[in-house]
Amino acid sequence: MAVAETPRTPSQEPLVWRRFGWPATLVLHLAPAAVTFAGALALAPLMDRLGLPRGFALTVAFALLLTPIELGLLLRAARRATGRWSLRALPAVLAYRRPLRWWGLLVPVLFAVAVAAAVGLAPVGDRLGDELSGTYPDWLLPSYEVTAAGFSTSVLVGTLLVTLVVDGLLNPTVEELYFRAYLLPRLPVAGLSAVLLSAAFFSIQHYWQPYNWLLIFVLQVILTALIVRLRCVRLGIVMHVLTNSFGILATFLAVVS
Repeated sequence: MAVAETPRTPSQEPLVWRRFGWPATLVLHLAPAAVTFAGALALAPLMDRLGLPRGFALTVAFALLLTPIELGLLLRAARRATGRWSLRALPAVLAYRRPLRWWGLLVPVLFAVAVAAAVGLAPVGDRLGDELSGTYPDWLLPSYEVTAAGFSTSVLVGTLLVTLVVDGLLNPTVEELYFRAYLLPRLPVAGLSAVLLSAAFFSIQHYWQPYNWLLIFVLQVILTALIVRLRCVRLGIVMHVLTNSFGILATFLAVVS
C-alpha cells in the first residue's frame, strides 16, 4: 500500500516527500475511522449492559482502535524508513516539525475563531442532526442530552474523565501527527489543493458526526493552511487538544454543577 521511505535521520526533513497513489490515499485517510465507527456501534449495546452512556462507546473505540491503528501505521512507516520500531524514529517520517515558539500567540486567536465558527454554524449542525433523526443512532445526534439520560453523577464524571484523557489529549495528538505531519505532505496533490483535500478527508472520516462536517472542514482549512505555511504541526496539536478538551470540560462542568 505505502511506498517505502528513504532512510533519514530524525533531524532531516525533505522539502518534497514521496507521494501516495490515490488508492492508498483513500484507504489511509478513511479506513481507520471506518473501523473505529463500526467498533463504536458494536460496543454501544455493551455500554448499556454495563450501565454506561452509549456515547462512551466512541471513547472506547478511540482508545482500542483509532489511536492504535494510526500510531501503528506511523510506527510502521518509521520502521520502513529507519529500520527501527520506536517512537524516537517517528520524526524520520513526519513533516512540519518546527518548534511552536511565538506562533503560540496564534492559539487564542484561533480558539476565538473556532468558537465563533461553532456558534455561527450551530443552526446548520442542529438542522442536519434533526434530518438524521430516525436514521442515525440517537446517542450520536446533537439533540441527545446525556446528563438527562438517567445516569448517576459518578458514572458521568468517570466516563468524562476517561474521555478527556483519550479524546482530549491522546487521540488529537496522534491524529495531528498522522493526518498533518504524515499524510498531508504525501497527498497526490500539492499546494491549496492539498490543504482542501486534507481538510475534506479529515471532515468526512468523522463518520460519527456528519452534521458537523461543514464546521470541521472550515476550521481544518484554516489550521492546515497555517501548519503548512509555518511548517509547525505543534500548532495543530495544541489547537486540536484545546478544542476537543474544551467541549469535554464544558460537559463535565454541566454534570457537576
